[in-house]
Amino acid sequence: MAAITLNKSIFRLVVGTVLFITVGVLVSMWATTSSHAQKQLNRNLNVAQGVLQQVLGSREQQLYISANALTLDFAFRTAVATNDGATIQSVLQNHGNRIDADLMALVSLDGNLTASTAKALPQGSPFPYPELIQTTLQEGGSSNLMLIGGKLYQVIILTVDTPKPIALTVVGFELESELLTQLKKITQLEISLQVRQGENVIFSESTLAPDAQAEALNQQEAEFSWFETVLLKKHAYISKQFSLSQLDDQTVWAVLSENAEQIFSEFNQLQVTISIVAFLSMLIALIFAALFSRRLSKPLGNLAQIANRISHGNYQQNLVSEQQDLAEVQELSSAFALMQDNIQARESKIIFQANHDLLTRVNNRYHIEQLVDDKLKLKDEFQAIGINIFGFRGINDIFGYQSGDVCLKILASRVAELGGLAARLTGGELLWIPDQVQTPVQLSALKLSLEQPIDDVGVVINLKVAIGIIHCPEQAGSAQLLFRRMNIVLDEAQITRQLLLNFDPAIEERYLRRLSIIVELKKVLVSEQQELSLSYQPKLNIGANKIKSVEALIRWNSPTLGFVSPEDFINIAEQAGFIDKITEWVINRAISDALLIQQAGIDLCIAINLSANDVMNEDLLPYVVNLLEQNNLPRSVLSFEITESDVVKDPEKAIKHLSAFREYGFILAIDDFGTGYSSMAYLKNLPVDTLKVDKSFILKLNTQVGDQNIVQTVLKLAKSFGMDVVAEGVENQATLNLLQQWGCEYAQGYHICRPIPVAALLDWYQTNINQDWLENS
Repeated sequence: MAAITLNKSIFRLVVGTVLFITVGVLVSMWATTSSHAQKQLNRNLNVAQGVLQQVLGSREQQLYISANALTLDFAFRTAVATNDGATIQSVLQNHGNRIDADLMALVSLDGNLTASTAKALPQGSPFPYPELIQTTLQEGGSSNLMLIGGKLYQVIILTVDTPKPIALTVVGFELESELLTQLKKITQLEISLQVRQGENVIFSESTLAPDAQAEALNQQEAEFSWFETVLLKKHAYISKQFSLSQLDDQTVWAVLSENAEQIFSEFNQLQVTISIVAFLSMLIALIFAALFSRRLSKPLGNLAQIANRISHGNYQQNLVSEQQDLAEVQELSSAFALMQDNIQARESKIIFQANHDLLTRVNNRYHIEQLVDDKLKLKDEFQAIGINIFGFRGINDIFGYQSGDVCLKILASRVAELGGLAARLTGGELLWIPDQVQTPVQLSALKLSLEQPIDDVGVVINLKVAIGIIHCPEQAGSAQLLFRRMNIVLDEAQITRQLLLNFDPAIEERYLRRLSIIVELKKVLVSEQQELSLSYQPKLNIGANKIKSVEALIRWNSPTLGFVSPEDFINIAEQAGFIDKITEWVINRAISDALLIQQAGIDLCIAINLSANDVMNEDLLPYVVNLLEQNNLPRSVLSFEITESDVVKDPEKAIKHLSAFREYGFILAIDDFGTGYSSMAYLKNLPVDTLKVDKSFILKLNTQVGDQNIVQTVLKLAKSFGMDVVAEGVENQATLNLLQQWGCEYAQGYHICRPIPVAALLDWYQTNINQDWLENS
């Protein structure tokens, strides 16, 4: 049986009885629809304008709160004040990640970019809107919409004050298509953003397709009627534009557009009303209409029940199985089937995104936490393997974050191909739970397979991974405990360079001790305390047979932790980023002790050890000179020692800074010479006066021929460069005699004196002032 359309059936039934009434009502309707729709459009556009402005205002407030928190952060202000580029970049990156900012930058007072997370604002380039710099400096802050690198950003600029402005911080969110899409969902209107420079459009972003956008912009503030819109299709969209901001000769315009045909959606209800009036007026029309309503009620009722089941997540329904003789019902059933498939697909996508990391496509932290807890509830025993890219930050710095993402994706795919459960826990940290426990041999093979080089558009990146192994539930009874201990074991693997490491309670104890050291040391450095102290170990001038200098050695006796070795807390302070505070404390204490030594009538030079961060700190030299001038001390009371590795990290910058120390008259020494790189290429260019031979070559010098050869070689090398040599680790008179015979200038070690506090040093010096150290030679 051929299906007939619903329109034809109704037409045959009611055309004769309701034609006169319908025509009259339609004429009236046509006259009023345009006015009603125009008012509704204006109301919708005004509401949407308010929503858009409110959203931008809310984002501006969020920007202000985030930027203000950043400028008030003490560590950040300190980094800006000390021009610590690495810390500034790290803080900007981390802060931007926390607030999902698209633009983070630091601008100097002269308008140049000091640091930036956006490629469109490269470091060292001038800020593209210099007038905002002046506005910010005058008013303390400013906000605007800016076109940067072909993208539109909502930006706020605040000053970094200590307490006077020393720089400006820039924080911004991109006004991208995703935001416009979200606003479209809220306002139910199409939204376009344009940046116009004069009469030219230099930027455009819209929820409309380009052709539709052009048509919508041509219909701004247009008058229209139902007849023109619905029948003649003359107006696809009706639009309203308003200015959001103006900067220089650039104006940002927002254009709101509504589908003109949708404005007449209420017209359908009006038609129903007209039909009801016609049916009530004509009893015979009502009777015949009732006959047809029965034909419609059953299939529509079935569709309503199906829609209700779809709303409860039941998508396994055949919506077109029943035969219908009405074409419209068949179309409606097909539309329901398509809607069901689309909803199911979108729901599956949402579930996948909720459970998986969008970059690597493996399980995310939250989903793997549920899976791990489920396995633990079932009393399953399994092996958890953590995988971390060793030096991942270096890959990002050298090759760029895009290459870093490529490495992560490829590494995650390699892990996922192994079977079992794979997940991404944090930035460069993955978790793999194999179906079967892996043996040490298999783990070694796994490490090699994961470290295969990655080719990223012709750039070969060599991976090095650290692997941590934890057995559950024996070593971790919950997902949170597993994640925490996995982070600990991977951190230990990176620190100790044991890149294949099983969890052990001792590792956690060391980790907790490191945390305790950081917490306690920070407390000590900001409080008046007696925990930290300096001990001094004298250096014998062999040629003069006199003590003319000492080395300052920091000591820490904590009431909480007991004695903490400098090798432990110095390294931890460097990793935690506050070694500069320890250096400042040492310098201040050494200068105070130098005053005591000078008041005792003793002429001694105090040698202070500098870390790699200290060597690169441009503010350290002025700080030292200022302290000496405040205490009326000559610069000869201090000298400085650095290790080879500190210089090799950035030879050019190190040589520049050390040269400045040398120009100010400070004596410089290379400490632990012979244990690092000992490269002649950079040694000849270093502005140093002294080489300190590491004690590992001196301790058994009187008995070890190999050590004797090495020390004599170093002495010859130093003489060729015009340097003095200090031998540290002198334990006996025989060693001291050998050093004298070979022409070594200085000796340091327990044979001469152990490290002692300043008061004991003064007594020791007076006692040994006439000591003939070489009397047995």
